[in-house]
Amino acid sequence: MKRQRILSLLICLALVFTHTALALDEMPPAPPGGMMGPPPGGGPGGGDAAPAEAAIVIADGAEDTESEYEPGAYGANITRQGDVLVIEGLDMTSSDYTFNGLTVTGPDSFVRLRKANIRLGVTEPASGDDKGGAAVNLDNGATVYISDSNLIVDGAARYVTAAYNDATLIVNDSLVQSTGSNENTLEIAEPFSNEALLISGTARANFSIGATKTYYFNSTCTAEGWAALSTDSATGDGLDLFAYNTDGIAEHGGYGAYADTNCRVWLFGSRLTAAEIGAIISKSGRINVRSTGAADDVTLMYLEGDPVEADSALIGGRNAVMIHAPDMMGQGLWAADCGTFLAEDAYIGTAEDLKSTKNYYDYGEAVGAYIDYVSGSDFLIRSTSATITLKNVEMESYNNTLVHTVLNADSMGNFLAPGDGNQVEPVYVQMEDMDVSGDIRHEDYQRRMVVNLKNTTLSGNIVSGTMESWNDTWKDYGDVNWVVDDSFDANYGVSLNLLEGSVWNVTGESSLSLLTLAEGAVVNGEITLDGEPLAPEANVTYQGEILVTGDYVPPEPEEPEEEPAREEAETTSQPAAVTETPSAAPEPEAPAPAPEPVPEQAPEQDGHGGIVTAAVIVLAAAALGICVGIFMKKRKKQDQ
Repeated sequence: MKRQRILSLLICLALVFTHTALALDEMPPAPPGGMMGPPPGGGPGGGDAAPAEAAIVIADGAEDTESEYEPGAYGANITRQGDVLVIEGLDMTSSDYTFNGLTVTGPDSFVRLRKANIRLGVTEPASGDDKGGAAVNLDNGATVYISDSNLIVDGAARYVTAAYNDATLIVNDSLVQSTGSNENTLEIAEPFSNEALLISGTARANFSIGATKTYYFNSTCTAEGWAALSTDSATGDGLDLFAYNTDGIAEHGGYGAYADTNCRVWLFGSRLTAAEIGAIISKSGRINVRSTGAADDVTLMYLEGDPVEADSALIGGRNAVMIHAPDMMGQGLWAADCGTFLAEDAYIGTAEDLKSTKNYYDYGEAVGAYIDYVSGSDFLIRSTSATITLKNVEMESYNNTLVHTVLNADSMGNFLAPGDGNQVEPVYVQMEDMDVSGDIRHEDYQRRMVVNLKNTTLSGNIVSGTMESWNDTWKDYGDVNWVVDDSFDANYGVSLNLLEGSVWNVTGESSLSLLTLAEGAVVNGEITLDGEPLAPEANVTYQGEILVTGDYVPPEPEEPEEEPAREEAETTSQPAAVTETPSAAPEPEAPAPAPEPVPEQAPEQDGHGGIVTAAVIVLAAAALGICVGIFMKKRKKQDQ
């Protein structure tokens, strides 16, 4: 028994070290001096580009009247301050669905849009052949500053702000609003995402694609549905979207922000609120959630007015955060990926009073039941791997589920074959300095899950689902595409590490595959291992069929205090790079990524990431070698 415990411990350590090494390899390298320059390359983002014609066209630093609808019609609003073109007090309206307000292209184009009111409506029926216009488009290295402005766009399949390729968009103290479809855009087809990804809505307010940099400060970006702060199809070294003290709102469906493949979303004291999903990560996308105090000087150089103090919050009517890996080609293992979510000093929760206007039973009884089944879970991970690191985060869930893994129910589910679960990253969750109530439900039986609790009290259940339990849930709904196999021969389950200062108050029935307790960690519940009572010792890893039962009742949550009104930012100050020294206005550099916590047991980085990673891998290999040695020695003795 002692050898089995040692073997289990070494295997667990090897897995954790290996996961740490991979996590370190995924982290972007720290640039010299803490700064990150503009990403190289970029290239077209999914074939999208800014329209060539608009009401105002700025190309290569000058107005291009030949590409304007009415040449020079708004020339009275445009002045030059050094290298910067300032568009002041613009009042622009249109009722044409295809109308574009402003297009800015070229690396020599620096445009300041200040105190503008742009209102683009739709008063005549639009057909499916029409392409909707946007209020502001920028492309090919252009930089656009928007401040003290209101930009509102009506109609399905339209953007309010659209940034392409390697452009930079900076928004201060402004409203960016998409009102969605109306009676004149009913013939415009619903977005592919509606049925394919089970997301509702008809238009995106902010649209960032390619290798763009997008900054929102003290602003509100709102959409009727589909998307408020959206990213798509990153190129080059990826895309970054920053939101500082900003609200991203999807009123009747959709999501507040999206981090697509190789896209990075940075929230500093910002609030995402959506009737369906607060924020979504796709494949290798990343979302980093911090307070405003964590924003670095490079980010704050674009802030107009004084810094404020605010924490971030993500709230969804269905889920606060959803992570998935759409598999368009049915590649399975080859399409597997791992999304990353990191949060500190934040609130993450679901709110039952936020209601989607979409009835998902329109797609069938099973789809509607699936949406009901997952609704209320703070984190929903659908057929993908994920790294979720939380520190000092408050969590609330109306279905009492903090983290929920499931098989993907949409048309692009990424399903694994037996054995593939050992070849992909696990779903990794670490909670530190937290006191939370709710369950962790691992129902994606096709992959592993690792949970680390550090100085954290968890009151709830941790459940390792199986193929049988998952399929049994859906047996009354006929042939559904998320019941993919009836002979899966692996049962990965949840590996739980209770680190120093942690307490697990078990509220019902739980099941694990591995359990390790640090010195002083506590499990308030009865434990059995393979049917035998277990009193776990510190720093020993137990592996097998681990069942834990308890009847702990969490105290009723206190009524939350009313959130203070957001501090008003000054609107009269201007960025130094634009107004004080306009002739020297450079293309803004992107801030370096905020420090990211790594899984427990990871050695501290010393600036030699490759050396650290190599050392970790060697350590893991050594641990595995010891495991093999023990096994072979025992086998040899048995053979004798």
